[in-house]
Amino acid sequence: MEYRNLYYFLHLCKDMNYSMAAGKLYITQQALSKSIKALERELGSPLFSKTPAGLRLTPYGEAVYPICREMIQHFEAGLQKINSISRDGIAPIRLAISYQSADSLSFSLLEDFMRVHPHTRILPEALPDLPAEEAVLSGKADFVLTIGIPQKKEFFHYERIRPLPLCILVGPNHPLSQKKVLRMQDLDHMELHCAGSQFKTYHLLKRKAEEAGITLTLIPTSGYLYATYKNIFTTNQAIIGVGDSHEELGFPNARQLPFEDPELNWDIYFCYRKDYAFTLAEREFCQYILGFRSH
Repeated sequence: MEYRNLYYFLHLCKDMNYSMAAGKLYITQQALSKSIKALERELGSPLFSKTPAGLRLTPYGEAVYPICREMIQHFEAGLQKINSISRDGIAPIRLAISYQSADSLSFSLLEDFMRVHPHTRILPEALPDLPAEEAVLSGKADFVLTIGIPQKKEFFHYERIRPLPLCILVGPNHPLSQKKVLRMQDLDHMELHCAGSQFKTYHLLKRKAEEAGITLTLIPTSGYLYATYKNIFTTNQAIIGVGDSHEELGFPNARQLPFEDPELNWDIYFCYRKDYAFTLAEREFCQYILGFRSH
């Protein structure tokens, strides 16, 4: 089965128009039609049917489409991996990292591994949670350190590395400052600063507020920056946090209020695709990362 025929099939599925798809592929309409017919002969069944409304997939075409799409994704991910190998045969370990997750394990996490394995290169890329996980699914990264169970967990093998509770950080004069544990109902009609919609915590808080029947206004922040915290505490507002980051940023008087709901957490997970093929160096890297597991 030729890669080109599968690739052309997927493009035609997007446009459902031979002329349009052929133009985007920079081939003639006749060449595209010939490729689709060759694929149909090989599969033994038509993939498309013509209707008064235009081209549409046959039931067989609808059934094979997701399989073909996954085959192409695997091929392209493998090609990206091959292209990343240096001439001396070193394949870099491409690691997507949700913001701050590596620092929550160890500030020198990656440097320590490369010091022990001098012939291994790690190429880290810091991203928000959801784009970091998509980088692994698309083949742009091999592994991901993310917050919480991956959104598309059916495609991942995942291990919790470190459990961390979510907290609300407030100044000593905030109405919540004397509470020891929070329920979602305590946040009714409040404004809460947190990371934006590319982070799972944002969507988790929105869902929990809806389940609790409360009104919660989420204000996206640019990250755990000193200026952000200073402005929030100066105006007596609240922000989502984790651990003792507020003390590191110079706010020792801030109150750290955990939630009673265990689902409201910032647990760190190490993940990779279920069908991933490891190199020896990558197996050693996985063992190293999993050695940081705590319960």
